[in-house]
Amino acid sequence: MVKLREAYPFGEIRRQAKAQLAQPTASFHDKTVVIIGVMCSEAAKVLAQLDVGTLVFGVRNVAKAEMLVDEIVTECGFARERILVKQVDLVSFESTKAFAADLSQSLPRLDVLLVGSATNNTKRFVTGDGWEENLQVIHLSCALLSILLLPKLQDSAKQRHSPAVISNVSSSSVRMTAPMMKFPKVNQPKPPAPAGYLRDMSDGKVTWKLAQYGACKIAHYCWTEALSSLLDPGQVHVHSLDPGCTRSPLSTSSLVARAYLKAFGRSPLICGRAIAHSCLPVENSHGAMLWDYEVEKPTRFMTSAKARDMRKIIWDETRTVLEALSPDAVQIYADLDQKIAGMSSDRIIDCVKE
Repeated sequence: MVKLREAYPFGEIRRQAKAQLAQPTASFHDKTVVIIGVMCSEAAKVLAQLDVGTLVFGVRNVAKAEMLVDEIVTECGFARERILVKQVDLVSFESTKAFAADLSQSLPRLDVLLVGSATNNTKRFVTGDGWEENLQVIHLSCALLSILLLPKLQDSAKQRHSPAVISNVSSSSVRMTAPMMKFPKVNQPKPPAPAGYLRDMSDGKVTWKLAQYGACKIAHYCWTEALSSLLDPGQVHVHSLDPGCTRSPLSTSSLVARAYLKAFGRSPLICGRAIAHSCLPVENSHGAMLWDYEVEKPTRFMTSAKARDMRKIIWDETRTVLEALSPDAVQIYADLDQKIAGMSSDRIIDCVKE
C-alpha cells in the first residue's frame, strides 16, 4: 500500500516550486542535442547559452518550432545554421522510425537525446497503430526512438570519449498515480499477444482516464530504469527528470491542473535550467530520477516487489511491441542480450533477468 504522504509529498513539491536554480555552467561546446517536443523550449535557450554545438528539434508542428528557433536566435545570439528542425509525429510508429533513420544517417554525432514530448488527453483517443494516444506518445514511441538511436549514441560516446545521455522528462505524476493503478499479476499464465499489461493500459483497464498520463509516465520510467541497467554509464548515461510544474498546454487543460499550477507552478526558466542540467551525465543519476539538480531517493513503491514485477513485464512486453515494428530493434535487443550474458548478476536489475 502506497502511503498518502509518499504519493503526494506536497511539502517537497512546494519547496521545489519555490527553488531558484542557478544557471548551469557546464559547456555543451560541439555537442549535438536532439530535443523531442517544443515543450523543452526554455531548456533549448539555456543550451544555446551554454554554447551547444547543434540543436535538433524533432517536432510535430514545424511552424511552431520555427517560431521558437527565431526566439533562440534573437534572444541568445545563436547562429541559425546550428539549429535543425525535423518533423516527427509520435502518434505514428512509421514517422518515429523514419525520424530515427534520418538522424542516424544525417548527423555526424549524437551526444544527447532529450525526450520531452507528451500529451495529456482526458478523453480516450486511439492512434492509427491501435494504441491509446497517451501510451503511444509517452512510452511506446519514445522507447522505440531510444532503442533505434542507441547505436548512434554509443558510437558518439566512443568518438568523444565521454558518455552520451538519454534524458527523459517525467513529472511528479510518477508518485501520484501509483495508488490509483492496478498492477499486473505475475503468477497467472502469460496471455497470448496482443493481450497483456500494456494492452490493458491502452484499453483503460489499469487506471481511470484522468490518471492515464501518470500511468504512462510510470510505464516509461520503469522501461528506462530497466534499459539503464543494461548499459555502461561510461558510454550512455540514462536517467529521468522531474523538472517541476510550469505553464504549458498540458498543465492548463483542466480546472484541476490550473489550480495545481497556481499552488505549485514555477517559472519556465527554472524548469528549463533543470531540464538542461539533466542533459549532463550527473554523478549517481544513471537509471535514477532527478529532482532538479539532485538525485531523488526512490519511493517505497518503486522499490517494492510489485514495482519490480511491473518493470519486468513492461520491459518484456515493450520489447515484443518494438521488435514487431523494426528489424533494427530486433538486432539492438540481441546486442543487449549479449551484454546481459557477460554481466555479473549484481549489475542487472531483477526485471530484465531471464
